[in-house]
Order: sequence, then structure tokens, then C-alpha cells
Amino acid sequence: MARDGLRTILRRAGALAALLAAGLLHANHAGAADAVAPTQARELTQALRTQPDGSHAVYPLPDRISVPPGAPALRPVYRLDVDIGTAAADQALYVPGLLNRARVAVNGHVVYDALKDPTRLAPRGADRLLLVPLWDDVLRPGVNHIEIALEAPRWTSLSPVWIGPERELRQAYERQRWWQVYAPVVAASLIFALSVCVLLLWARQPGQSQYGYFGIGGVVWSLHSVWGVLPDPLLPYPHFAVWWNLGFGFFVAPIVVFCVRLAQWRVPRLERSMWLLLGAGPLLAYGAYAVDRLDTVLMLWRLAWIGAVALGAAAVGYFAFVRRDLHSILLITAAATAFAFGLYDWLAALYLGGRNPVVLTHFSGLVFFPLVVSMLIDGFVRATRDLERLNTELEHRVAVKSRELMRALESMRVAKDGAESADRAKSSFLAAASHDLRQPMHALGLYMAALQAETNEASRIDLIDRMHASVGALDTLFDALLDVSRIDAGAIEPQPGRFALGPMLHRLADDFAAQAADQGLRLSVRVAPAAQQLGARSDPMLVERILRNLLANAVKYTRTGGVLLACRLRHDTSGAQLWRIEVWDTGPGIPETEFERVFEEFYQLGNPERNRAAGLGLGLSIVRRLTRLLGHRLALHSLPGHGSRFSIELPVSDGVEAAASTPAPLAAMGAGGSIERLGVAVIDDDPEVRDSMTALLTRWGCDVVAGATGEEVLARAGTDPGRRLQAAVVD
Repeated sequence: MARDGLRTILRRAGALAALLAAGLLHANHAGAADAVAPTQARELTQALRTQPDGSHAVYPLPDRISVPPGAPALRPVYRLDVDIGTAAADQALYVPGLLNRARVAVNGHVVYDALKDPTRLAPRGADRLLLVPLWDDVLRPGVNHIEIALEAPRWTSLSPVWIGPERELRQAYERQRWWQVYAPVVAASLIFALSVCVLLLWARQPGQSQYGYFGIGGVVWSLHSVWGVLPDPLLPYPHFAVWWNLGFGFFVAPIVVFCVRLAQWRVPRLERSMWLLLGAGPLLAYGAYAVDRLDTVLMLWRLAWIGAVALGAAAVGYFAFVRRDLHSILLITAAATAFAFGLYDWLAALYLGGRNPVVLTHFSGLVFFPLVVSMLIDGFVRATRDLERLNTELEHRVAVKSRELMRALESMRVAKDGAESADRAKSSFLAAASHDLRQPMHALGLYMAALQAETNEASRIDLIDRMHASVGALDTLFDALLDVSRIDAGAIEPQPGRFALGPMLHRLADDFAAQAADQGLRLSVRVAPAAQQLGARSDPMLVERILRNLLANAVKYTRTGGVLLACRLRHDTSGAQLWRIEVWDTGPGIPETEFERVFEEFYQLGNPERNRAAGLGLGLSIVRRLTRLLGHRLALHSLPGHGSRFSIELPVSDGVEAAASTPAPLAAMGAGGSIERLGVAVIDDDPEVRDSMTALLTRWGCDVVAGATGEEVLARAGTDPGRRLQAAVVD
């Protein structure tokens, strides 16, 4: 049964291909001969051609002439004599293949003249079919003389000439015109529409690359077909001949790739070879033109791509052998038809060119392309059915997974709560540990300061300096860790208030001026004049900490140029006023891909080895935490090699709180101008810090009274009436 069904499919496919081929070949060979009765119209197949030396010779039609490069243009003159007997009315002259500019005269009367306009191009498309009605006074009974003068730069050809009743010759003319011009345009339009549909499907599913090649090949095929029948070639000789013939490769190659990939062949060398051949095509063609071998090379070029079509047909044949369904059988039939039509067109151009035959390649796509689109539609229907089935299964799976997901989400919520609790506990522990660790580090620093004051030996002073630097680095790390942990633990609560920006910014600039000058940098401050009347609303201590970190980073990483601290008055999207405080630098800049990472803890650009001299990488992390805590906008703009700009935005307030009065400095001069020892109270609950501070102040010449509380210090000072406390250092 399966074999009988396969035989039926093969018979139907063969019948379809044979029917199409027979119809097109009939139209190709019929021309005017099948359109008129032999007793009413006559075909003239011989003509007397004038030779360049003035002699005459009879040649059969079609007659093709060509000359080498550099020779004068061809101007052959053909004379045809025909005996029409008694002159009849409504006669016409029909030339189905007029490939060059010409002038036609009957009995000395010019009935058609394209030579009078030297700028007129060679005829193309419908213009290659010439139908000239003959007036009654042009013809005469008996023998009539027809003279056809041609002109062409390189080659020319004249087809057989028909003379007879105008009505019958016009039928032949219209039929030939339909097959040579209108039918290819209709076929190209259909192929173009189908190819665009394939490209749209491929765009929605780009993984099927073979359909992309098929759609591109179809679009080029349709455009090439229309180009071949246009009355204007768009390009002069030889460019039109070169690119029109090269165009065969530009639509054959993608379609062959489609056939090979559809058959699931693995031949990447074949694809690369075709792309290389397409790239080398213009060089081969123009090189052949330079040595007067253009026609030969173009014929070989078309033959090579006909061979590629044969390879694509073989691939489709293999696909049909594997699939053995109706679509695959019809596809191999269409591919074989395309190969046969291409080979016929090549042979017709070689041997029947003067007869102006119909190009069958235009029509082979009418079988090939609808079949492929039908396969796509069939695949789409199958995919839709499979999708409906999968959707049903998926809905069931989703219901099951949803229940599992709800249970997993509940478990995750419990785990999240536990993780957040652990994170808060970690932050609290880190804050407490950092504070406890800072105490002995602070005491150690004070002890070393006192030891340094007691030591005069150079080697020991250098050793103490190194120890002091290490202790300072640890103290800086503990300070930063304490700040981070206190922010994460929620131990810092902002205390917003109104304050003046100008004094704060100038004070910060003064604090960093020395460091900037040591590095050869300019440190500038620009405060908007409105800052004299308007203040800002935020926590001034936290804002100052943010700006200190930004300035420290700017000064640290800038090698040349300068740093700018600016304050500008701006408006937000709602029109409300706000202060934008910016820190500019001319440092190395930050790539845009690193904008988020620079705010992470311990992340530093250009410091993979964690060089301590380049900092800890916590400054910007603290900046982001504090701006989020205050609810201020933090922005970063940077250009590598040109510098960076960090900015924060603060709300504007109408006034500022009065600054606390600065107490007068404590006098250290006694009566009569004598210098007294400064009495200092040291209050700290940590014995190590208290003792180290006492040792350091004593070394500086101060009279120190230390204790864990203020009451203890006052009690000790009260036992000595001569002591007078003038300053206090309090934990």
C-alpha cells in the first residue's frame, strides 16, 4: 500500500512538472509561427546582408554578428524581398527579435526609425518585439523590398521577420509580449510576496537560518526577474551585462544553501566556496571584459550556477528520499524543474539568442516557492497543535508546581527572616567589637607617641614611626568598620536641621588644602551667592562626613590638575529648589561599567593587590550608606582619562540656625606673665587609654588629673589646693 501511494504521488508530481514545462516550452517556441496561419502570414528566414567592404551575401536568420574591441560600431543593412501578390489592406511587419537600435524601410518608405536619436539605448523588454502596421500606399502588388539597418557597438542580431495581416500578427505580438514581459513580472511579484512572508516567519524564529536564506534568495530572484524585462537597463554596457549575469549567483547561492541545510547535509566548505565565488565574480567579469572574453566568462558563470542548482536538487532529492511524503516529492520535482529550465535558458541564450526566446527561469519559482511556503504552513499547523497539547500539559504542571512554590516561598520567608535577624546581630556585634578594639588601639597609639617623645636614637625613632603608621592604618580600618556596622545596625539616627553650607565647604577645603598642595593639586571652592541667604536642611555632621570621604577620594586619586568643591542651586522636576554639592577631580576617571562596583565594600579600581597606601575601599561604601540613610540623591558622572564628578542633592531651607559661640582659648599664663603648667583633666573608663593619655600629656608638660568619672577627677583635684584644671579630655 505504501509503495502504491508513493507511485501515485510520483505520477502526479511528474504530470504537474510536465504540464508546466510543456506550456512554457510551447510558448517559447511558438512565437508568431503558431499565432498565424501559414497561408496568411509569411516568415522571412533569409536576408541579403551588406558586407563592410560593400559586397553582398545571403545569410539565414537569425543572424548574429560581433566585432573585437576597438573596431568601429556595427552597421549592417539587411534586405529582404517578399512577393505578397495582390496588395492586401491591413498588413503589418513583425520582428520578434530586434535586439539593437534599427531603422526599417519598406519600398523606400521609413516605417520605423530608432537611429535618428543617437542617445537612445538598445531595446529591452517589450521593445525587443517590433510590430509595425503598414499603410496601404507603402506596399505594392508583387515583390516588396524590406530594408532593416542595425547599429550596435559590439554585437547585433536579427531574428526572422514576419509579414502578413495585422490582426493575426498582433495576436502573436501580444502573446509573445505576455510571456516575455508581463508573465515574468507577475511571477516575480508572487515570488517576492511569498519570500517576504518567509522572511517575516524567519524573523520571528531566527533559529531556522535556512528559511532566512530561502527568503533572501527569493527576494533577489524576483528583483532580478523584473530587472531583466525593464525597458531601461539602468546601467550602461558592459555594467548591465556584468551585474545581470552575476545576479544569477546572488539568488542561486542562498537557495542552494537552503536546500543543503533542509536536507541536513554538513558541507560548510560548499557554502564557503559559493560565498567566495560570489565575491570573486565582479573581478572575473571585469577582468574578462578587459581581455575581450566577457561573453565567454558570463556564459561559464551561468553554467557554474546551473551546476549549483543541480547540487541543490540532489540535496532536496535526498530529503525527499528520507521523508517520502507529498511535500518532499513535490519539492524534488520543483527542484528538478528549476534545474531543467535553467539549463534550457543557458542553451537558448547560446544557440537561440537571436530569436529572443522566453526566459523560463522566471517561472520555475512559481512551483518551487509555493511548495516551500506550503511546507512552512504545514509545519506551523503541526507546531500549533503540539503547542496546544503542551499548553494543556503545562497548565497541569504549573498547578502542581504552584503548590510546591507556595511551600517553598513559605520556607524562604522563614529563612529570610532568620537571615535578616542574623545580619542585624552581625552588624551589632561588629559595631560593638569595633568599638572595643578601638580602645586598646587608641591607647597603643598614645603610648607610642609618648615613647617617641622619650627616644632620641634615630633607628628607634624610625621603628616607632613605622609602628605608629601601622597602628594608624588599623585605627582607620576600625573607624571605617565601625561606621559601616553602625549604619547597617541602625545605630545612627539622622538629626536633621538647618545649617549654612558656605562655612562647612570652606572649612572642608581648608582641611584638605595642605594635602592637595603637597601633591601639586589646585583645590578650589565655589559657593553659589544664594548660600548667603539660604541654608540646607539635613544632618550637618553626616553631610560633612559624606563630603570628607568624597574629597579624600578625589585628592588621593588625582595626580595632576585639581579638585573642585562646588555648591549650586538647582530645581527638581516639581520645581522645588535644592542644593547640588559637587566634587570634581581630574583623576583617571571611572569606566561606566564600574559605576556600581565602586560603591561596594573593599572594591578599588587599579588596586588588585590591595595596596594599603591606596586606601581601604570603604569610603564610597560609607557615602552611599549615608546618602540612603539621609534620603539624598547621589550621582556619579565620569569619563576615563578626564576625571569624575560626584554630587549629592540637599533640600533648601529659608534660614540657618545660629552657630554656637566659640569659647575663648584657655590662658596658660599666670599673673605677671609667668608660664604655668596647664591643668588637664583626663576622664575615660578605659584604664589603658587613661594611662596612655596621662603619660603623653605629662610628657608635654601638663599637670594631669585622671579618673574614670568626673566625680573621681574632681575628688582628686580637690585634695591639692594648688591645682587648677584648665582643660579636659573626655571619652
